[in-house]
Amino acid sequence: MTLKTVWLRSILLGTALLDELTFGFLVVGLPLARDAFGMTYEQVGLLFTVGALSALIIEPGINLTSDRVSKRVPILGGMFALVCAFALAGLTRNYALLLLAVALADPAIGAAVGLAQAALVEQQPAIATRTLARWTLLSSVGDLLSPLVVAATAALGGGWTALSLVGASLWLAAGCLTLPLRFPRPAFASPVDDDESDGSFWATLWPSVHAALQDRTLLRWMGVLVMATMVDEIFLGFTGLLLRDRLHATIASVSLILALGMVGGMVGLLTLERLLGRSHEQQQVGVRLLPWLALMTLAGIVTLLLAQALWLAAAALFVIGLGATSWYPVARAATYDRLPGRAGLARAITGLVMPLELMLPALVGVLAERFSLVAALGFLGLAPIGVLLLAPRVRAKAATVSRETTS
Repeated sequence: MTLKTVWLRSILLGTALLDELTFGFLVVGLPLARDAFGMTYEQVGLLFTVGALSALIIEPGINLTSDRVSKRVPILGGMFALVCAFALAGLTRNYALLLLAVALADPAIGAAVGLAQAALVEQQPAIATRTLARWTLLSSVGDLLSPLVVAATAALGGGWTALSLVGASLWLAAGCLTLPLRFPRPAFASPVDDDESDGSFWATLWPSVHAALQDRTLLRWMGVLVMATMVDEIFLGFTGLLLRDRLHATIASVSLILALGMVGGMVGLLTLERLLGRSHEQQQVGVRLLPWLALMTLAGIVTLLLAQALWLAAAALFVIGLGATSWYPVARAATYDRLPGRAGLARAITGLVMPLELMLPALVGVLAERFSLVAALGFLGLAPIGVLLLAPRVRAKAATVSRETTS
């Protein structure tokens, strides 16, 4: 591997950290944004809804067409679109323009970050699971850094404008570093890389999608990705409420206990990355580990729901992080493996579950309101059982959308 290739892969991996770091500004720095724009709670909620809907509409087209061109083009486009989005969000005081900035930023993240991940996998598919373990680990680092950057900005007297310009500067730096670099040809050439016309590409697109949707193994891995979402941020958020309301933890204690869960996740990812580094069959290793990781997570969730002491809840949350955080890299690598050379198609197909992910917080909120926090967390705690039922036990051969299928 040449020095330029190593540099390119480092930058693409770094987008995972930048994603969580800069988009965390809107979450952690929400009080700053609310004060700057004088937003009501309804307007705050609309911000997140508009962003999610924009990504839902625009991202599938970006993903599908990325298999036709070098992923360098949409990745760079996404990076510079994010520069514009963060700059607009910081320099305006018009709520409508803030909505426009968020509507631009969400699909831009899909292009810059989602396709950076796809490009990394396409370049070295044999180590996809290990690459995605590193990716998820860097995302966790970004999660930890975001509140620190917001706190430092506020301590220095900066407000929403300063925070947004920091985000714009970081994505501008990433774009400028990526601009002079050439992307190597994917290890598996996409079927549409040959001398096909654009008309031929669009004519063969639906058969490709149809064939992918009939791949039961791919659909099962999509289900595992949904299960991974159930034990992610929303689980931590409602766990914080449980610690506060049932175990009467202080705000400081809640923060420390939730941070311990994140530390458990990072330890789990580091362990997974090391285990994969010792094997020549990384995908198979990840799939074989998945049931054990699910059982570990299930034990942690049961302990958390039954815990009557803060130390036990903290230990349970560490175990949950240790087991659950590795689901995503294993399942995501498996979805790419089902469609070698068609990473954009794989992302578009797995994006079909996004509406379910959008509905999940509201559903959990209803369960907590109508029944209890324990009931809501118990529902989310079904995720390990879902993984045990859905995840294939043995790695099947990669399902390629062949020329015969798409012609």
